[in-house]
Amino acid sequence: MSRKSLTVTKGFSITFLALLFLIAGCIKEEKVAAVNAEQIPLKKKVVTGYVTGKDGVQLFIRIEGTGTPTLVLPGGPGYSFDYLVPVLSPLDSLAQFIFLDPRGCGLSQGFRNPELYNLTDMVADVESVRSVLGIQQLNIIGHETGGMLAQKYAIKYPQRVNKMILMSTPARVPDDFNVWLNQMRDFMPRQISTIVKGYEQDSLIVGDRYNPGYDDAVMKGLLIPNYFSSPMDVPQNFSLPERSWPVFFTMWGRTGYFDISGNLKDFDTRNDLKTLKVKTLALVGQNDYVSRFVMEALVESIPKAKLYEFENTGHEFFIEHRDEFLKEVSDFMKK
Repeated sequence: MSRKSLTVTKGFSITFLALLFLIAGCIKEEKVAAVNAEQIPLKKKVVTGYVTGKDGVQLFIRIEGTGTPTLVLPGGPGYSFDYLVPVLSPLDSLAQFIFLDPRGCGLSQGFRNPELYNLTDMVADVESVRSVLGIQQLNIIGHETGGMLAQKYAIKYPQRVNKMILMSTPARVPDDFNVWLNQMRDFMPRQISTIVKGYEQDSLIVGDRYNPGYDDAVMKGLLIPNYFSSPMDVPQNFSLPERSWPVFFTMWGRTGYFDISGNLKDFDTRNDLKTLKVKTLALVGQNDYVSRFVMEALVESIPKAKLYEFENTGHEFFIEHRDEFLKEVSDFMKK
């Protein structure tokens, strides 16, 4: 898809633009230079473009669907939202998805100063998106660290959030998630665990990213059953999304996938979550590397939270158990 953009000036309605594109016989998806409240609501089309967030950062978003405004926050940290589009698009008659590339991720603007990659500023970015689009209240779907961002946003702006869906995301990193991650290394086959530990001690970082050999070893150790329940369930050419390493190193850390040493290391929302009145659905795979154990602290902290576990699957439950996932999300959003 071309990255050339169009400028939408104030006063031009999305209906007029849709008619213009229809007459011209152009593609269904249109990219705009700036997205504003006049693009909401959409009618059976997709709009992509930029919203200005905190510090003037240009945030890339994709708006798709005709239902309730629903913000989608990807994980990683450092992922673009791309991998979640095919996951959620089947529900675009139920929700109007607003997919957001966090600062420094995907097509959103990055910074030379890594300290600007933090949840506090990302919460401000989310509020900028909501405000620019003129949405009074929205649903939020957050995956992994996107779920951590969703929690922080709901805590600061509880009146702006109607419902939350938190997928494979913790409420506490110290004592819970970090301890679990450290143990995960030892759960892998001994030969792979030894290789992983060797990289972490001697050659973890190559250039500006983790050693590709380390990545390969970790995936060999976790793919079955922590991502998928069996080799037969792994999609052809499956790979993890491309990540922004500056964002990952700043937020997760530089000490490996099994130890959070970045600015997320002290994340703990349990006490603040107790004040929320937001209906929340927490989703996790039975063999998910995030684990039911980690998710229980989240669910126990939110008064109106429900935990749903997908049996015989791992972290990619939304791929492996697609129909079940869509049903659970759909039923929750309709209530």
